[in-house]
Amino acid sequence: MFDKGCKANSMRVKVIINPRSGKGRAREQTGMIEALGHRYGELDIVPTQRSGHATELAAAAADEGYDLVAAAGGDGTVNEVVNGLVGEGERASLPLGIIPIGSGNDLAFGLGIREAPEEAVARIFTGQRRPLDLARVTDDRGQSRVFQNNLGIGFDAIVVMRTETISRIQGFLMYLTAVLQTIAFYYDTPYMEMSFDGQPVNQRALFLYAGVGPRGGGGFLMTPDARWDDNLIDTCLVNPVSRLTMLYMLTRVMKGTHVTSRHVTMRQSNHIIARSSSPMPIYVDGEMFAYPRDNVHEVTLTSLPGAVQVMV
Repeated sequence: MFDKGCKANSMRVKVIINPRSGKGRAREQTGMIEALGHRYGELDIVPTQRSGHATELAAAAADEGYDLVAAAGGDGTVNEVVNGLVGEGERASLPLGIIPIGSGNDLAFGLGIREAPEEAVARIFTGQRRPLDLARVTDDRGQSRVFQNNLGIGFDAIVVMRTETISRIQGFLMYLTAVLQTIAFYYDTPYMEMSFDGQPVNQRALFLYAGVGPRGGGGFLMTPDARWDDNLIDTCLVNPVSRLTMLYMLTRVMKGTHVTSRHVTMRQSNHIIARSSSPMPIYVDGEMFAYPRDNVHEVTLTSLPGAVQVMV
C-alpha cells in the first residue's frame, strides 16, 4: 500500500462517472472523488451524457495515455466501461477500477468491494490487479455485448424492464418490487432449444439466467457458486412453475438455496446457445440488451477467461 501523501507512480486514471447512478447520488460524489484521487496520482473525471457514452469514453482512454479506467456508478456503468475496454476482442486494453455508487453494485459485492467511496478511490491506486473472467453474448441481429456479471432471458428480463419505470425507490428494494410486480402481471413459458457445451436441452422455461458472478438484482444469489476465475458461465434454468411457487422460491433465491430445488437446473458451461419460440427479452448487467419488440430468437454465450484486470 502507498501512503496517502504519496503519488502512486504518477498513474493516470480516467474516471467515468454516471451522474444518474444511485438515483443521482453519483453527482454528489464527484468533487470528493476528484479531491481524493489527486492524493495518489493524476485523476480526471468525465461524466456520461447519454446511454452508451461510457463505452465511447473508455475506448478512447488508451490512446489518450491513461493507465487505468475506473467506472463510478452501478453495474450498468461498469458494463459500458468494460465494453469500451474490450471492444470486439477478447482482452481489455487497460485495467479496470470500480467505485460502486449505483443501485445494485453486484460485481463490487462479489469482489468484496463494499467500502465507502473514499476507500474505493484509494483501492484504484493502491490495490492489487486481479484477472476477471467475462462473457460475450451475440444475438441473431448481429448485436454483441460483453458482460461481467449476469444475463437473463425471459421472466428475469421483464423484471429489469419494470425497474425502468420505478423511480421512488432504489437498490434491492427496487428489484424486489419489480419481481413482485412481474410475478403478478407476467407469465410466459416459451419453448426453448438450448445447448450447453454441445449437450442439447429442449423444454419450456420460465427463464434462463447466466452468471459470471454469484449475485444479481442487488441481493439475489441466482448462481451462488459462480466464480470469475474458472472460465465457466453458471446457469440457472427455471421450469414453468405456479405463481405461488415463484413466491416461495423467491426467499430461497435470496439465500442461494434454490439450487437444490427440483424446479431449477444448475449448470456450468463455456459455450451456450439458446433459441426461443417467442421473442426473447434479454438483459445484461442490469440493463436491457433486447426488448420483446426487437424480435430476438437466438443468442450465443461464450466465456472470455481472464479478459480484464480489475483493481481489488
